[in-house]
Amino acid sequence: MSKLNPFRSLARIVVALAVTAVLSPSAQAAPRWVSIGPAGGAVSQLAQAPSDPLRLYVSSYPSGIFRSRDGGRSWQSIDRGFEGAEVRWIDVDPRDPDVVLITAQSPETSVLQIWRSEDGGSSWTAATKPPRGPGFAVVVNDFLFDAAESRTVYAGSTFGLFRSRDRGLTWDSWTLPEILGIALAQDPNAPAMFFLSARPNTGQPGGIYRSTDGGVTWTKTPSDGGPGLQGPPARLFFREGALYAVWAGALYRSTDGALTWSVAARLPTLSAGDFRFAPSGGIYAATFSGVYFSTDGFRWTPSESTSVERASPSDSIVGVAPMAGQEVVAAGRRGAWRSTDRGAVWRAASRGLAVRTVGSFTVLPNPQGTVIGAFEDGLFRTDRGETAWRRLPRRAGFVSPLLAADPHRPGRIYALGDTHLGVSDDLGSTWRKAGELLHDFAHFLRADPGRPNVLYAGVEIGFGSSAKGFAYRSADGGATWTEILAFDYLLDMTFDPVRPNNAWRATFSGIDKTTDGGLTWTPLPNVRSQILFSNPSSLLYEPTTRALYLGTFDRGIFRSTDGGRTFRRLVDGLPRRPEGKNPNVATLLLDAEGAIYAGLDQAGVFKLTQGRRWTGVNAGLPLATFHGRLVADPTRAGLLYAGSVGSSVLRLEDR
Repeated sequence: MSKLNPFRSLARIVVALAVTAVLSPSAQAAPRWVSIGPAGGAVSQLAQAPSDPLRLYVSSYPSGIFRSRDGGRSWQSIDRGFEGAEVRWIDVDPRDPDVVLITAQSPETSVLQIWRSEDGGSSWTAATKPPRGPGFAVVVNDFLFDAAESRTVYAGSTFGLFRSRDRGLTWDSWTLPEILGIALAQDPNAPAMFFLSARPNTGQPGGIYRSTDGGVTWTKTPSDGGPGLQGPPARLFFREGALYAVWAGALYRSTDGALTWSVAARLPTLSAGDFRFAPSGGIYAATFSGVYFSTDGFRWTPSESTSVERASPSDSIVGVAPMAGQEVVAAGRRGAWRSTDRGAVWRAASRGLAVRTVGSFTVLPNPQGTVIGAFEDGLFRTDRGETAWRRLPRRAGFVSPLLAADPHRPGRIYALGDTHLGVSDDLGSTWRKAGELLHDFAHFLRADPGRPNVLYAGVEIGFGSSAKGFAYRSADGGATWTEILAFDYLLDMTFDPVRPNNAWRATFSGIDKTTDGGLTWTPLPNVRSQILFSNPSSLLYEPTTRALYLGTFDRGIFRSTDGGRTFRRLVDGLPRRPEGKNPNVATLLLDAEGAIYAGLDQAGVFKLTQGRRWTGVNAGLPLATFHGRLVADPTRAGLLYAGSVGSSVLRLEDR
């Protein structure tokens, strides 16, 4: 059976062929993009191999799947083909830690598919006969590996239960097609006894169903939602001869086949997403405010009723993996965490797991080449050549601000968050308020490289009005702002470093030029007709040849050598979509020596060679999570940084 790379749609294949075709042998040997972090980011699933507790698997959308062989001390990305796909479920064969089943949804087709790996995630095979409903693909909610038959797997789905006899390669409808299966359990001491948490598709109340004859017949247990609870539980499992159910944020236990239940674990005021037993005794609860530990299921450390804010780690936890002794790993919205003392002290354990989303980032023109980025949970900073990032202090209004380095003061950075502009002169360690923009949802911030204290800002369409425009200019470092664009969208700006009064701006209407430092603007004629009625997306002025480059949303890149009067298309070497159009050109930039690069949305980074052809520089770049955000070190030739949606920051030294 051949191994398939998941989710390689026709568009991705075309892009890969186009990129490969333009790479010369020397370009193929060029340095790769490497992830520099910061480590951490949102984890959506955590699975632990029962036969090897140190083997862990996590998924992060849209970054794919990661594996740890050492109990969370380090992580490795496994098969980058799942980047861009939403991994809904991960399960590991209890006998073999290398056998993994997942369900994942392709971003191109929105179809859920089952994938199997037999080598710990190094390669994956798609189910050749996936579960199917009455004309529809089904959503799988849980897997169960049979306790007696090593190759048999069951799946609870939106159209009942399915069974595979070849470890998940082919699936057939097994039983109960009229119900929505949520969770499955099998008694290891009596393999013919199954339990199913389910809800009828007719809309009737759900509960727990039981089979004592290997799934031939089923009866609904009389517990009907458990002791005073409504609806079916989210998880079922056996431990030491008892059936457990995670139900309404608490853990229940039954020793009589789901006829009666008792509370096994419950937090006083919090609802737990899951509970896990430690091999050495005790139980962990995963909650939205951290991890709690208990020896009896009722008295917790820390004391939940009085110290919710002090729960550790400070994260919304999606899963817990207990190990031998007092060691435990947890995963949540900020990454992975590890404790060696039953959760009393937690330390970040995300080495190799860099799945953050870059909101905005910039490189300062200082000797250290400092990179500052805004991510989901705050601002971080690192220096050229480093991979360790320092978390910067939070400031109200700067949850995920727009960032811009001041080219005239190497230590200064501007941050536009909510409605006000902040200024830092110590690399983001402290901030002072500069002024009010009186706008939410700003999307553009740029410092004029030729004129000190001049800043430009743009806001989203829909938030401008007759009273509030769409773009503004400040001549005093952001203290006051003057409207320069009404009822149009400021997409990008570029400046003439030789003639500081000259600048260009791209809008949905076309391109405007200023010759007085941004006080007045004049439209360039016939731009939209020349770019095939596409929309501009990025701009770049190259001072040596005085050429103006224009990136578009779907027609590639155009160049003008006569001041913007005429444009010629320059797309040789750029990839195309199946319909013949080019991907969005999100970024055009010059590096420190004047080389021209373009960042294309989910298509990669391209360098203009000999002024005629674009050459891809994409080795190691996760295209599915790269949306064209690209910055260059202003003092180091060929040093580029790529910002991603879910893969943190990557670095390339193209020299």
